[in-house]
Amino acid sequence: MSDLLGAFGQAWLRLLLYPGGLSAILAALVIVRLLGIRQLEPLTAPKLLDLLPPLSAIALLPLAPAASFPYGLDLPTAVTLLLWPELRRAAAERCDPHQLAAHYLPAFLGAIALASAAGTFDLSGLLRWPSTPLRQAAFLLGAGAWIAAIPRLAPSQPHLAAACSALGLMLVGVLPLSAAISTIAAAAPAWLGVAAATAIAVAGIAASHRLPVQWGYVWASMALIAASGVLLDSR
Repeated sequence: MSDLLGAFGQAWLRLLLYPGGLSAILAALVIVRLLGIRQLEPLTAPKLLDLLPPLSAIALLPLAPAASFPYGLDLPTAVTLLLWPELRRAAAERCDPHQLAAHYLPAFLGAIALASAAGTFDLSGLLRWPSTPLRQAAFLLGAGAWIAAIPRLAPSQPHLAAACSALGLMLVGVLPLSAAISTIAAAAPAWLGVAAATAIAVAGIAASHRLPVQWGYVWASMALIAASGVLLDSR
């Protein structure tokens, strides 16, 4: 615990400025406006407890040009932290588990494709462009399935925690896109690749929001087929 606290003390810029802290709050407010929400609920103590997990996940994402952090974050942990407000709401309202499973299935399949292509669940692995065409296809299809799932995955409640969840989910999708862009434009600054990947992710989310739900399952099915090919090829 002392080592972790010391690491946080050395990476305070991550927590206060970028990618967490003020940058995350401002970006979340922009997302709120894009979703058509004009007024947020007051930040009460329960809402603050909902805000901290997604905000912590955003602060630990390996986004350029954030200061380095010695402890990595894996995809399952990041998703759990980012979806904490929605999972707590589902538990409180006793939502049907079968409906929840169907709701999260496209994102789950996209995550499997990304992890299969990268060879790891570590988020830093999503910043490395795969070496073989099959893994590259699974990588891009997994990123597409993940981004297409965000409009149905992110909570839409009018509070800051929900906005931070949506932001964090989008930024996870930015990681593989920035890896592809940095490979194509190797001479470009790292921050420019993140900015371009963010613009692509925003456009993809906007397009997915207007398409029927079935399109998300189409993306997820293609990502699953590609991930299966990677797993079979690696044997």
